Amino acid sequence: MKILLTGPTDRLNRGTEALVLSRITILNSFFESSVFFIPYLNLYSIPDSDHEIVPYKRIGLIFPTFLSLKTPFIILSAIIWSFLSHIKDLKFILDWNEGLNILKNSDIVLTTGGDVLSEDYGIFSFLTELCGLCLAILLGKPFFVFAESVGPFKTRLTSLMARTILNKASLITTRDEISFNYLKEIGVNRPPVYFTADSAFVLDRRRVNNPSLEEFLKRDNIIGFSISNAISEFGGGDYDDYAKLMVNIIDKLIEDYDANVLLVAHVTVEGLNDDRIINEKVFEMVKNRDHVFNLKEDYNAEELKYVISKCDLFVGARMHANIAALSSCVPAVAISYSIKTPGLMKLCGVEDYYIEFEDLSEELLMCKIADAWENREKIRGHLKETIPLIKDRAMRNGELVKRICDSMGIS
Repeated sequence: MKILLTGPTDRLNRGTEALVLSRITILNSFFESSVFFIPYLNLYSIPDSDHEIVPYKRIGLIFPTFLSLKTPFIILSAIIWSFLSHIKDLKFILDWNEGLNILKNSDIVLTTGGDVLSEDYGIFSFLTELCGLCLAILLGKPFFVFAESVGPFKTRLTSLMARTILNKASLITTRDEISFNYLKEIGVNRPPVYFTADSAFVLDRRRVNNPSLEEFLKRDNIIGFSISNAISEFGGGDYDDYAKLMVNIIDKLIEDYDANVLLVAHVTVEGLNDDRIINEKVFEMVKNRDHVFNLKEDYNAEELKYVISKCDLFVGARMHANIAALSSCVPAVAISYSIKTPGLMKLCGVEDYYIEFEDLSEELLMCKIADAWENREKIRGHLKETIPLIKDRAMRNGELVKRICDSMGIS
């Protein structure tokens, strides 16, 4: 089985890396001798793992702005091939481009990215992901929307585009009930649609070799923070006010709870999305730095999950940092800027512990954290009962893909 992933795969976003690695784990449980084609932008961004991964150059990024001179030729080649391939196998039409050639020779196409089939990150991001699915359609490849959050779409045109393309999917699974219902609302009714769970719930943990970190993690009252350098941009707030709010919260937790705070950078892509920037800013502003560990090392998603699993409580603005906590039965308070976070928290039965970014205030966040801290053992007990069931739902994504592939004679 040759499986091509389409969508973001950059390991410097540990949520994206968690999606890639967990998809491989799940599908390897249902398909023997699978080969995964992982698009990438550069060698450094290839997921680093014990998994057997066959990397190829990124083919999914067909920029609607035509920032790449190859873009129109890639689209045109796929269109020509879709019309002429039944007449004659014109290999040269696709073979000139490594990505198109790989797509042509894959058995199925599988989405990854989590929330990129939406306009949360702007119209160009959405069109970019839609282009990857359009190429699969043009080359006659079955595509599977795999445990994604879908929508919202802001205009009738983008909603129509999404409905048209998604209705050509072989299967759609969503990781939250909000997306499941939203697909019905916009008229996606031709493929089978299931509400499952995010694949990252089954991500493995891997111990890190860092003596100073391990010593810190032996302390009592560890509260982890994934602050997110970009959430104020996504959520429409003031960056400096947000950073100051987090500083005040951390200072209060240290003073009132004798907390030891772990700052986790879950995304380290250079630029707006680099969490190391805000972590350093916050670290420099807190009063009691001897109670704070600013985790700067380049750990992968499995290693960060191990670190997060050692916390007594987690406060996260990055969804997959929250999944790393919750799937390890660590109580979490989530800060949300899109449908994916309330969907996640409801799935885990802890919907009382998230805050919309637009409602974020020091008083409200401290109230949620205080409540979660007081009830942390009760929440942990609830998660120990719930998470195994959610992991089963995550594995069901692979079961459903296998069922559809078997019905198509693909193995």
